[in-house]
Amino acid sequence: MSVDAAVGVAPTVPGLAATVVNPVVGQLMPGVGTELSRPLRGLVSFVLVLVAGALVLRLRRNYVDESIDAISDSPAMAVLYGIAGYVIVGIVGLYGATTLARLSVAGGVFVRVAILISSAFVLVLTSFGFLVVGTLLTDIFGSRRPTYGLLIGAFLSAVSWVLLSPAGSIVSSLAIAAFGIGGSARIWIHSERTVETELGGR
Repeated sequence: MSVDAAVGVAPTVPGLAATVVNPVVGQLMPGVGTELSRPLRGLVSFVLVLVAGALVLRLRRNYVDESIDAISDSPAMAVLYGIAGYVIVGIVGLYGATTLARLSVAGGVFVRVAILISSAFVLVLTSFGFLVVGTLLTDIFGSRRPTYGLLIGAFLSAVSWVLLSPAGSIVSSLAIAAFGIGGSARIWIHSERTVETELGGR
């Protein structure tokens, strides 16, 4: 789905609360709730970010370098692009869930599957953000080392859940991750616009 197509379903944005916020909460702790101690929430966050980030490193390691380079070109805009990326993912997830719900009497099952897939994607996306931020820190203070960056990113995610309330942890995690994915989001958004412009000119 292109940027314009995503914007086309923007009137359904109120449903993003279910599609983005809940998966993000589940990203660091499915039961982020108050029944778990802060150290336990921090541990779960560390493990999830570490595992998902390791998957990204194994499959798409070059994305980390590309994102850092894009952030370096325009660091002040990174968070805004990252937020835009989350919004687009949320709209696409909501669009897919509502479409599946209309297609079948078993729509409820498909909606749950769509939300589960969206949750997994947000987990990977957020972990990628922490991975990029951690790797960027290694680059600033020495040489760029994604493996160490992953550990730093996972540690940052855990610290927010140990020191802050659940609501504060979600906000801080989204802010850090949005900065991290901002470079890749910027590349994707502008590449989409470029392709659409070229096609429109033919």
